[in-house]
Amino acid sequence: MLDDAELARRSILGFGEMVAALGRWSAGPEAEVRWPNALGARMDAAADNHWFDAAVVPFDAVPPVDDPRLPHCLWTVAGAVPGRVEEVGIATPCMGLALDDPALELDGGAPDVEVSSLAVLGDVNERAYGETGFTPLVSTLRDDRVHTHGLRDHGAFVSATQTKAVGDDLSIQYVATEVGYRRRGLASRLLLAVMAAARDQGMRSATLQASAEGLAVYEHLGFRRVAMLRAYLRPVLSS
Repeated sequence: MLDDAELARRSILGFGEMVAALGRWSAGPEAEVRWPNALGARMDAAADNHWFDAAVVPFDAVPPVDDPRLPHCLWTVAGAVPGRVEEVGIATPCMGLALDDPALELDGGAPDVEVSSLAVLGDVNERAYGETGFTPLVSTLRDDRVHTHGLRDHGAFVSATQTKAVGDDLSIQYVATEVGYRRRGLASRLLLAVMAAARDQGMRSATLQASAEGLAVYEHLGFRRVAMLRAYLRPVLSS
């Protein structure tokens, strides 16, 4: 059985791999950050975005001292990062579960889950969270390990997520349900179906990083909190 430390390692690695992939495909290989103690991307097109212009420190690594080659945001479980200031309000729980746990129940998934496009994933996220710019960014991805999944209502996708296979871990990212369709269990049904398919394919775990809004949903599905990622930004220099 996978313990909390291993699930935390997998969750953090999945986050870093997704940011690195976005950087590679949207800005080019030179945007990727692949250091022993930092994985992500420096993305001028998403400058100052905590989740895209970002790098993640592996679970058991010591954070790097700030360096101009690093992006705006550095995510780590550490209590401090030299040369950076913590943005306390956006600390993010890492969550995980073992798909090979015989006690795990994955019944109740939606049989009508479909493969959606990257553009659909971006559009649903933008409508759900009121942000712009994500669709053109995510639409650049060309990675065979990345898959998108969605549920429709009256022909239109209203709930979507993206997954990336990182070894035998299913890294779940960008779960979104449009505001008018929330509290109907759509995200739960979507994730149950996605995880059941992953288990059938031999994946051992599923991991994600939870927003405040999604935390209770994920806990209900069996995810447990295994670490807390803290965000460290460069200090703003006064002129």
